[in-house]
Amino acid sequence: MTITIGEHSKAFPDQLLIFGPHDTIQMGKFSGLSVGAKVLGGGEHYLDNVANFSLRSFHLQEINEVESDIYAKGPTIIGNDVIIGVNALVISGVKIGDGAVVGAGSVVTKDVPPYAIVAGIPAKIIRYRFSEKQIKALLRIRWWDWSIEEIKEFKEYFYAGVDTFISKAFEKMKKEGRL
Repeated sequence: MTITIGEHSKAFPDQLLIFGPHDTIQMGKFSGLSVGAKVLGGGEHYLDNVANFSLRSFHLQEINEVESDIYAKGPTIIGNDVIIGVNALVISGVKIGDGAVVGAGSVVTKDVPPYAIVAGIPAKIIRYRFSEKQIKALLRIRWWDWSIEEIKEFKEYFYAGVDTFISKAFEKMKKEGRL
């Protein structure tokens, strides 16, 4: 069982659910789960079993047998700068890209691209937060990897519009030899 939460991200323990020793949830930096949101790291049931109920656990046999009644579809990965809305549910094995937004009450069953806004049951892409060109630039900038001091020094540009932010960030990175 592995749960990794990046710096400055927010989630309560009852929001990240893992069930077996191989379940994994990774959450990037500056991401957050709103009230009632849940992320599953596993707990999927084999739908071709005759009984949905875990008969092994009913008889209190070894934990290894109980765990064989459930599985994870793979690691559940939440990127950086992601917001997951109130009462949303993210199923195991899903990857939510950097900068994405999951609408309230949504059920995410498939991967979400970076900077997509998804909503519904099952969640579908409603639109993207920015243009394709802007998204590529933001993914190159990776502001969430900056130090807190850098972010504080740059804070006015976070609210000056995406094109201004990108332009100023590229200037900064070029000056620092990171481009």
